[in-house]
Amino acid sequence: MSADNLTSPLDVAARVQEVAALAQALEAGRADLQRTLVELRQEKAWTDHLLEAIVEGIVTLDRQGRITFFSHGAERITGWQRDEVVGRSCDRVFQPIETDEPFSQLIPVPGRRAKIPVMLRDGRQAILAVTGARLLPPEGAEARVALVFRDVSEEEAVHRLLGHFLANVAHEFRTPLSALAASVELLLDLAPDLSAIELRELLASLHLGVLGLQTLIDNLLESSSIEAGQFRVQPRPSSLGDSIAEAITMMQPLLDKHGQRLVVELPAAIPVVEADPRRTVQVLVNLLSNASKYGPDDAEIELRAVVCDQWVRVGVADSGPGVPLEDRNDLFRRFKHTGLRNDQTQVGAGLGLSVVKAIVEGHGGEVGIEDRPGGGSVFWFSLPSVSSEP
Repeated sequence: MSADNLTSPLDVAARVQEVAALAQALEAGRADLQRTLVELRQEKAWTDHLLEAIVEGIVTLDRQGRITFFSHGAERITGWQRDEVVGRSCDRVFQPIETDEPFSQLIPVPGRRAKIPVMLRDGRQAILAVTGARLLPPEGAEARVALVFRDVSEEEAVHRLLGHFLANVAHEFRTPLSALAASVELLLDLAPDLSAIELRELLASLHLGVLGLQTLIDNLLESSSIEAGQFRVQPRPSSLGDSIAEAITMMQPLLDKHGQRLVVELPAAIPVVEADPRRTVQVLVNLLSNASKYGPDDAEIELRAVVCDQWVRVGVADSGPGVPLEDRNDLFRRFKHTGLRNDQTQVGAGLGLSVVKAIVEGHGGEVGIEDRPGGGSVFWFSLPSVSSEP
């Protein structure tokens, strides 16, 4: 037993009653101690397994702020290995940014949480949500501080995007509503005295405002259904020419307002596509709207369709500033904006192209962007072809 051998039973044959009783007591103690050690090892193995499975980082500090424990979750989040940080000051491992205060001064009081921007080992910046607790070890041992943290950088980015998105949506609603209200007030006050041309201009302004609101609401509804996993398309044989004509009718007032000319080139035999007509119109309206929004006034916008094997490829070419190569990978994600230079203001909710991508891919097609010869961009999408009309 003194050599930590608890597996061999005590077998003492003694005729002296006291010696036999002592041997029995020692054997019972050996069995109890062995069972207790087995249970403790099992509990420790379970605790270690649990700590490894926790995605949050767990760190303990002594009274001097030195790290005494560093979990696997902490290793994954920070990039530091346990052997590299145990015994080191937390201020050297966790380096706050945006402040000159050391990390130890930013640790929240027990039961509270704080978000602390820090520099990780590989130079990346992250925002850690840190919760502090005070450990009460056995009597006589030194008290320690336990920290539980997780990387909330993406959540914070989403919150910022959401705030920007809501501000944009509010602006997008306010602008056409203000224009609609002004036009309606003029009609109510001056309708009897307005000429036919003035009436037509006011009605055109009203139509543009309604069109802008309709497009924004459609994109918001589609984005919500995509997020909820309820997005569906209902493809059927339909004339691409009819969808293009409907989209042009909707967008013509906006093009006229900016003096923009739309050039349409279609095959002699108008393609029939296997597509949802309403959603095809929505795709075209979003692309034409972007081409008008980011292109200069009095410019030309081109809409072309070509048949490629079993697919019809439709492209909308603008004369805008173009999209840098480094921005194209994220272009069809939500909250992104097209064709923006550093000195331009973001407009729109940033949902149009994400909706375009979801609709086209729902039909089995593809979307993309190319440079337009002479400047500008060509946004294109493909839909499955059925046949050609005579």
